[in-house]
Amino acid sequence: MTLLIGLLVAAAVVLGVLAAQSLVKQYRERFTQASQVSMREMFFFIDPRKLFLANAVALVLVPGLVWLVTGHLLMVALAAIGVAVFPRVAYAWLRRKRQARFAAQLPDALTMIANGLRAGLSLQMALDAVVRESAPPLGQELGLVIREQRLGVALEDAMEGMAGRLGSQDFDLVVCAVAIAREVGGNLSEALERLAATLRAKAIMEGKIDALTSQGKLQGVVVGLLPVFLAGVLTFMDPEAMAPLYNTYWGWAVIATVAVMELVGALFIRKIVSIDV
Repeated sequence: MTLLIGLLVAAAVVLGVLAAQSLVKQYRERFTQASQVSMREMFFFIDPRKLFLANAVALVLVPGLVWLVTGHLLMVALAAIGVAVFPRVAYAWLRRKRQARFAAQLPDALTMIANGLRAGLSLQMALDAVVRESAPPLGQELGLVIREQRLGVALEDAMEGMAGRLGSQDFDLVVCAVAIAREVGGNLSEALERLAATLRAKAIMEGKIDALTSQGKLQGVVVGLLPVFLAGVLTFMDPEAMAPLYNTYWGWAVIATVAVMELVGALFIRKIVSIDV
């Protein structure tokens, strides 16, 4: 009987190890593929295997340090979740920053293209001039469009690919204007200049909206962090009284409820202060 139990335990351990290896392999493949696509879209040419290795090391070290400092399994689990989610959050933040820089550069680039067309340059020559004078990310993206066109890709297709990488509604308007001008004719320089003026007016309006809603965003951050701050202060002042919150099932349930309510409140506040122009 003892031998049978030992064999069953050994089989369970082997199956667990094999399942863990399979999950790690799948996670590594998804992580490297997603990070490779995200980094290439932002022109960050970093080996995704190194990013996975760094994430794996952080996933081991950070929860270990949290365990040494706090000694609470809940804190260790939260730290592990934070480390696992951090790459996706970082990608999203970098993408938003890149899109914001591109949106700020686009009106001036359209004005430069319109002036070049008025001076007698072709559209490709005007784009070349903009690439030489523009900083990233606009210079990088338009430079890739020109290189694709030189390799035989149609200009409209290259610009549509750029619009897909950026996910910018403003540049979608530019692609439509160029496609219409090339198919049915028209004064492309005038259309681009009007579009540049429209985008500048939109940027001014968005700046005013951001200024008016900044107080609501700050209030949301302060109110959201207040329970965390109070819990930390009370834990420091009276750890024995706060111990059931971290060491009992009821305490974990309270923390989970508070976390869900915080998330719902953050979503509501974000919905209220997010105004699309």
